[in-house]
Amino acid sequence: GVDIEMNEAEAGNANSSILEMCQIQNKNYEEYQILGGGMMRSWKIKKQNDDAVRALCRALRCTHFFARILINRGIDSVDKARDFLRVDRNDLYDPFMFHGMEQAVQRIGRSLRDRERITVYGDYDVDGITATGLLVEVLRELGGTVDYYIPSRFTEGYGVNSEAIRSIFDKGTKLMITVDTGITAVREVEEAKSLGMDVIITDHHECQSELPDTLILNPKYSESGYPFADLAGVGVVYKLVCALDQRFGHGDIAERYISFAAVGTIADIMPMLGENRYIVRQGLKKLKNTDCIGLKTMIDRCVGDRPIDTSTIGFAIAPRINAAGRMGDACTGVDLLTTRSADEAERLVDDLCKENNHRQGIENRILEEAIEMIESDPRSSERNAIVLWGEDWHNGVVGIVASRLKDRYGKPCILFSVNEGHAKGSGRSVRPFNLFESLERLSDKVERFGGHAFAAGVLVETARLEEFRDAFCLEVDRFLQEGEFDESIEVDCTVHESDITLEHIRDLSRLAPFGRGNETPVFCMRNVYLQDAASTANGNHMRLIFQLGHSRVTGFYFNMPPAAFCYRAGDRVDIVFEADINTYNGRQSVQLLLKDVRYSEEKGRKISKVLRRIRHGELRREDVPGRAEAAALYRYLQKHAGERPMTFDFYTLPDRILRDQHCEVSVGALYHALKILGELGVLSYTEEANVFSNLSVHSERKVHLEDSRLLNDIDRKAGASVCV
Repeated sequence: GVDIEMNEAEAGNANSSILEMCQIQNKNYEEYQILGGGMMRSWKIKKQNDDAVRALCRALRCTHFFARILINRGIDSVDKARDFLRVDRNDLYDPFMFHGMEQAVQRIGRSLRDRERITVYGDYDVDGITATGLLVEVLRELGGTVDYYIPSRFTEGYGVNSEAIRSIFDKGTKLMITVDTGITAVREVEEAKSLGMDVIITDHHECQSELPDTLILNPKYSESGYPFADLAGVGVVYKLVCALDQRFGHGDIAERYISFAAVGTIADIMPMLGENRYIVRQGLKKLKNTDCIGLKTMIDRCVGDRPIDTSTIGFAIAPRINAAGRMGDACTGVDLLTTRSADEAERLVDDLCKENNHRQGIENRILEEAIEMIESDPRSSERNAIVLWGEDWHNGVVGIVASRLKDRYGKPCILFSVNEGHAKGSGRSVRPFNLFESLERLSDKVERFGGHAFAAGVLVETARLEEFRDAFCLEVDRFLQEGEFDESIEVDCTVHESDITLEHIRDLSRLAPFGRGNETPVFCMRNVYLQDAASTANGNHMRLIFQLGHSRVTGFYFNMPPAAFCYRAGDRVDIVFEADINTYNGRQSVQLLLKDVRYSEEKGRKISKVLRRIRHGELRREDVPGRAEAAALYRYLQKHAGERPMTFDFYTLPDRILRDQHCEVSVGALYHALKILGELGVLSYTEEANVFSNLSVHSERKVHLEDSRLLNDIDRKAGASVCV
């Protein structure tokens, strides 16, 4: 395990020596991109000064890769390691450091004292739902008369609106507190004030040039005075709750409800640094024995005995809570967090699970339609961004589909749901292109927008959609003139077979919680023996068995269908993966979560050597394709030409053909067969760095191999007679 107990002298010596070595540390990456497959994402394997790693290993008595992970995160001394690994309440700042917190607490205190009606105005995503539930529960516990309001995604859209304000006022509300929204509600706040209603805004979204004239708690507000800017919306509410607890509670309220803040922070993909580390780590601990009957029911149903970590929340809990706001009424999610009835909790979980299943079906349909639109548009390949719209597209789902398209094509993506003259869009960006800043520059072409650097919402008049698309694509083009998208996989370090043990993987939990800014460690392992490869029951993922020394380790390659997986049992491969611990029937084992697979570097070198030889004009008999080899290549490509995106390369295509057509084709013969079929007009494709894309198979053309001048030329150069 990791030992950070040292005497002061040892710590001082270790700190100085490691810091000195890190000053000369090479910050570059070992970039690994020699082998093919898919989008050819490069592997950026981080490099550290070996002396610094050894010094930190000795100081902490930890493994070399644990020390490398720490250094990758800027934790290059024992003091920093101690601060990072020991997450406790001392990591929290005083909530009254927020400019306006004192006035906000006083105003809320007056409402509590005078029994004024308070309405919490939330947003319809998980961050907003948990923020609403947290503040409602705490204010009620403090004796407040509290209601809440969350606008409909479908009839009202994002943010504070005038009709809602009038409805809230008519019910007798004297104080409205926004959570995870409100920072752009300049006109709406003025309207509320004109009715005699006070407003406190708690938000964490980017601030625009004009701000509402009222009390604002937002760490991104330039005058906030708060030292940590990366709180989620529910994180800002948690700080308000801490302040209320200090003034009106017994000092334990904030801790009892911290699990709400943890769920929202994880769901909103906030950086797992600073205060967020404490909020999430402590909140996950509380979730195991939560007093919230709704969350407990959800966990029992959807998680069971599995460990509760950021991944569990992100994939099992958050999507179901989110389904409420995406597919129906976000109030279902708030009701789940605030119910006191076990029967109602069961019913609410049933409803949320059904909504989530419904959401998945709609999501897949929109995804298929969007892909068809992209693939059938000849101009789509020329555009460096994706902007699409559909009249029947569910605006609660377009953001998820935009994210999937962004991952698939490696381009910023905005999808719009069109309805009654307006288009509500949700966008996702590829790093480092800043989506929010680009929308700011296009503010004259949109009615409304908001969000973050890599995820944003936008409202556009339907008649201006094409104008907006062209302007947004131009924004991306301008960015690419000076920069580039970065879809590479960042790898913490290369490990060896002997490193993958239960003890070593358990140690990694000391670095948790994982998320943006403190990503789950990613490792590379070379020349691994693939013992078995099979699809999972639903056919959407691959289950792989690797032989690591004397042990067999299972790995899962999610969202990798068998048709796209070109490796076979017996192959030697290089892999990039995350590692965790699987518990089944009380037994624990290491499990790998694959992020990318390539042929081993050794095989890659052999293939590259063949290609270099051929391109230098050195031909051999095995480089000349015969009728059977050309036919096998043609049949394989014709069979798979409809798959989108269809990419192939010299490193994987020979094995694909062997497995699919039972015909062995050498790399040299494959190289020339592609050229020959292209010459004869049977195939067309784009080639870049040994990767082929934009494949078209012209099956209507009838040709004969002997008509190829290229075949006759390579036959002559190879000095062999070929029967065709």
